[in-house]
Amino acid sequence: MALYSTSIETQVIDPVFSSKSRCEFRIPDRDGAYLPNLRLGNVGVTTTTNPIPYALGCGVASVIKRIQLMDGNEELDSLREANAWLTFKSFFRPNAEAASIKMDEEGGAGRGFTSGVTLEVDVPLPSQKFANTTNAGNEEIFTGYVDLRVIFPVLQQMSHLNTKMFPNLRVVIEWETDPSRILVRIGEGAVPTTPILMADVIMDDALIATLDKQMMAKPIMFDAIEVDRIGLASIGAIGDGTPKVQQVTLQSKGFLSKYVKRLCIQKSAQVPTLNVGTVGGVDNTVRGFGGNGSLSMHKEQSNIRINGRNLLGGNGYITTAQTMMGVTDTWGEINSYPYSAIESVGLDNGAGTTAAVNAPAGVPPTVPSILKAGDTAKPSQLIGQQSYLGYRLEERCDNLQLNYQRTGQFQLAAAAPGTDIALNLTLYAEVSKQLTVRGMGDWSVSYM
Repeated sequence: MALYSTSIETQVIDPVFSSKSRCEFRIPDRDGAYLPNLRLGNVGVTTTTNPIPYALGCGVASVIKRIQLMDGNEELDSLREANAWLTFKSFFRPNAEAASIKMDEEGGAGRGFTSGVTLEVDVPLPSQKFANTTNAGNEEIFTGYVDLRVIFPVLQQMSHLNTKMFPNLRVVIEWETDPSRILVRIGEGAVPTTPILMADVIMDDALIATLDKQMMAKPIMFDAIEVDRIGLASIGAIGDGTPKVQQVTLQSKGFLSKYVKRLCIQKSAQVPTLNVGTVGGVDNTVRGFGGNGSLSMHKEQSNIRINGRNLLGGNGYITTAQTMMGVTDTWGEINSYPYSAIESVGLDNGAGTTAAVNAPAGVPPTVPSILKAGDTAKPSQLIGQQSYLGYRLEERCDNLQLNYQRTGQFQLAAAAPGTDIALNLTLYAEVSKQLTVRGMGDWSVSYM
């Protein structure tokens, strides 16, 4: 607090360019320095019809497709598929942080709270944040805040950003164009708002000189999040009801010769329209996390083959429990709702005269509620939408392959993302890098 009272001045920067597809900020060269806690404000979208909640999980950050931190034309750090990655990271928040901090900051949270009476889970938290509209009634309308240190790992390791060292600092944003990844319903004419960039200017020259000396003394190590994507073809027609096994070995070339620490693989439908349907009687509604989540497949098995050897013994992860354990061991404990990574919870049937009082505690709400007698309950759209693959490599990748197997089951065509659909396998890797500052305007980022 003393530092902010005497040596820090907050500056609000407007973009030099803003459109429906991209936005760019240029940080002024004031012969000064900034703290690394850069943040975006007024992030969100406007709609042409009703106020609609932002996508589950990542809130207003769902509008960010790709974002770069650059000095001129040289890249310091970047993140592709940012909305899906931030959705994954939101699942590691404790409930208190999700409810009291992240929901108010960015309109996004991980899991919701469990009530003490019904044992049902609210996913997301009850206080959803709505996109702005000119036709708003009494609904809450919202634009949010995004801390760029969460997006750019290099900022977490830097003490400051001196505009003499980095004279042409820019933040370049590419907005998401798939409406099913921005809001919980499509067809609402979502248009990105014009954001602002907030930066804290260091006013103390002596402090800047000390920080400069420390930064040039040794390289800054950080773990960038780099992305590769592999397409997996559909299994094919299975209309006769006979299950078909698909077993493939897929090559990733996005991390060759790079030291990779941890790997997360997201599975999403190649056809975005499969993520949208009629949910709870409302058309054009995104099913659960949609393209920002990760779909569970039937009888999945997976293993990573790195530099000519299998990472895991045997056939690797061969059960859902092993797959979930792998994500937890690699990335940490996920704060999720029950059945988030499995295909289903069985046949929920509340059509009898007795309410389904024996339903497992904590199941996300079904439509209508599983606890109501006389209604035919329908499975929650959130079941099976947190099924990620996680691996700890800690090795330089000269050859990286994914051994993957799944089984297709008969399903109504185009009804929902099924067990036989074509998938996008998006690989997020922690890649070790270093930033070396040799002098004013003389720096480089290199792989470890």
